[in-house]
Formats: sequence, structure tokens, C-alpha cells
Amino acid sequence: MPDDTPPIPEGTGDPIQPALATAGAAEETEHDEPLDQLSPYFRESVLAPEGGETPSTWLWVSLFGVVFFSVYYLGANVGDFSPYPWLRHPAETASVAAAAPVAVDGAQVYQTKCQACHQAGGEGVPGSFPPLAGSELVQGDKGVVIRVLLHGLNGPVEVAGATYNGNMPPWAMLSDEEIAAVTTHERSSWGNDAEPITADEVAALREALAGRAQPWTAEELAQPENQGLPATASGDAAAPDSAASPAD
Repeated sequence: MPDDTPPIPEGTGDPIQPALATAGAAEETEHDEPLDQLSPYFRESVLAPEGGETPSTWLWVSLFGVVFFSVYYLGANVGDFSPYPWLRHPAETASVAAAAPVAVDGAQVYQTKCQACHQAGGEGVPGSFPPLAGSELVQGDKGVVIRVLLHGLNGPVEVAGATYNGNMPPWAMLSDEEIAAVTTHERSSWGNDAEPITADEVAALREALAGRAQPWTAEELAQPENQGLPATASGDAAAPDSAASPAD
């Protein structure tokens, strides 16, 4: 069968390709927009999401002020919040110490320093340690009791009708308040009933006997010059107590 399709002239190319090219160019022409129409979109700023806006300057200033004041206040007063006295202000610590002096417990001092030898009830140990309950020495002259505590007692001593020969160590390392408290406890416990001893009396006798180092003996304590308390601030000498002395 003969082909009725007319021949394509040379140089004209594919008859379908020009049609496609024309259609593509038309489509591009429809979507092209001038720059002056697109520029407003580029000038618009992007809005922050809701709740993510930048805080105002006054808010930042307020927050900084609160933090600065808190740090300053805590730094200036942190010591006062502590229960430890050494962290408080010196003026406050001094006023508290002056207003509430610490009292020494004579019973506690006796328990830790004296009870091992003289026992909890002051009965002592027969043949070894003399009793304090009913003791003439304990209830006698204040100066004698303080001297024994400051420098100790060596050699035989008669207490409650029995003789003891030992060596009591000195307790001069105790403070005036501790010696006064423990001797007062001994003079008012286990049936004893003698006048209390003060820290000032201990301090005065400690100062007067500062040069003594050896322990006392019962013979020395029986002498009048080794009894009583030193002269008071007014210059009057303190007389020995009227109670029985160790020599009685």
C-alpha cells in the first residue's frame, strides 16, 4: 500500500517539538510575576510564636534588681542565721555571752574528777580513800578545802575517826569556777551542810599561793597561817571558818 503521508521538508526538524516548546514557554509566562509584586512579601517580618515574645527591658531590670538585693542581704546577714556563735557578729556574740554566763555543774565535775576514788555517795574506800560524807576536812575551813584542791594532800590524815595515808593529786588545772562548784557540791551533799565556796575566793587564794608547788600535809593545814582566805579587796583579812579544822 502506498504511503500517503506528505514528505517533511528538509531543515524543518520534528514537527511535534516546536509545539511542546511553545506550550512550556506559555506556562512559564503565566507564572512569572514582576519583582515589584513580590517585594512586599520579603519586607514582612516573621512573627514570634504565641508565648515566645521577647521580654520587655523593664522586666529584665526588675529581675536583676531582685537578685542583686537578695545576694547583698544574704551576704550581710548570713552569720546571724547560723546557730553557731563563731559565725555570728562579734557584738551579738559578746552581748549573748555577757547576758547568759555558763554555770558550772559541781556534780558533773565531781563525777568526772573525784568519784573514782571517793565513790558516788562520798563514802570513799575504807583503808584507801577517805570519805567526804561527814568529813571534818570537807566541811571545815574554806581555805583548807581550796588548798587541798589546788595543790593536793600527802601523808597521813585522820577523817571520821580513821587514819588514811595516801597521796591526793592536785587539781590546779581546773578553773576557779570548777573548783568552787565541786567543793560547794561536796560541802552540801551526803548530809554535809557547810557554806558554799565562790570562784572569787578560789581565785584570791590561787593568786596568793602562786609560788607553791608541793602538796600540803595535815600538819601544815593545822597551822593558822595555812587556814582561811587571803585579804579581801578592802584590806580586811578573812578569818578562818568557825567550823572544825583538820586538827580538831
